[in-house]
Amino acid sequence: MFRRAATVTATAVVFLAASAQGAAPPHASGRDELNQVEADRKSREQERDALRVQAADARKEIAGLQRQLVALAADQAKGERDVADKRRRLDTLNAQEAELTTRMGRNRAELARLLGALQLYRSNPPPALLVNPHDARDAVRAAILMRAVTPELERRAAAFRAEAEDIKRLRREAASASEDLFTSESAVGDRRSRIEAMIAEKTTLERSLTGDAIVADQDVRALTAKAQSLRELLQSLPAQGPAGQPPPPDPDKSGLLGGPKPFVTPVQGEIARRFGAKLPQGGASEGWTYATLSNAQVVAPAQGVVDYAGPLKGMGLVLILRLGGGYHLVLAGLDTILAAPGRSVAAGEPVGRMGDGGSSAPELYIEVRKDGAPVDPARWLKASR
Repeated sequence: MFRRAATVTATAVVFLAASAQGAAPPHASGRDELNQVEADRKSREQERDALRVQAADARKEIAGLQRQLVALAADQAKGERDVADKRRRLDTLNAQEAELTTRMGRNRAELARLLGALQLYRSNPPPALLVNPHDARDAVRAAILMRAVTPELERRAAAFRAEAEDIKRLRREAASASEDLFTSESAVGDRRSRIEAMIAEKTTLERSLTGDAIVADQDVRALTAKAQSLRELLQSLPAQGPAGQPPPPDPDKSGLLGGPKPFVTPVQGEIARRFGAKLPQGGASEGWTYATLSNAQVVAPAQGVVDYAGPLKGMGLVLILRLGGGYHLVLAGLDTILAAPGRSVAAGEPVGRMGDGGSSAPELYIEVRKDGAPVDPARWLKASR
């Protein structure tokens, strides 16, 4: 206190002496600098406010892109199911055609043997006159045999024609199914390209938004710190965090009437192993395992922030999402990851793809952890197959 009073007294003495001589006080330049800093700070604050308005508009656009991504992901999942159904239908048609071809071959062989016998009989018939009783009996028996065989020959010929028509029909259906399969796979590929392009656009928007917000915040903080260093009585600016998304919702409380919110099925496929099931190498499963199609799309089961995206020993490529309420969600076994760490993803948004699986179907592993401990995903995936 005494030191501050002495400093103020010395400053006042210098100020009076300078005034008496008609000169400016020695701290006038500091005041001018402070005024300039405050003017710069206000200007930068106005720019920051304008940036926040633009950031809000950008967030709305990002939200719209996320809704489109979710819709495209649903369309792509339907397309993948259609492709699988048409592949199964084409395999069935090919199997039916092979079976009919085999049956026709057998019928053709039997008819050839029968016609050969009849031709032999025609070329060497028994004599009409001067036959012994045995030859007469053979002739009668042959005539009876001819009358009995003729209807069977006609029936087999009709069956042969029907089977030939069936093969023609099946071939037409197989050609149509092949064309439909090609069209469906092309449509799935087009949708995948559109989704990846929209993800790239969304990522660019998010980076631009985050970068501008951080720069504005750093400038305001720097100007505030400089003003504080020039005048201790200057009120500090309220702390402004970088513009970003709100924290992700708690999956236990964000559903209907404050209950659990169901997850989106992460991939199209069958559940191969559930929570608590015995593992081949021993122990029990701490999550669910899906047997998927080759190159199947993987979507985020819930809204969250990407904490990790990359390889983990023994688990392939892994994506870890931070949810609300102390929850984390793990997706393992991916071949490609489309989401970068720090990015916010919406429920149903594409985050990766599976591989081809080689000789066996690829598998996606999903695990949910609460404060680090695994819990059964059935709480949120009850409606999944």
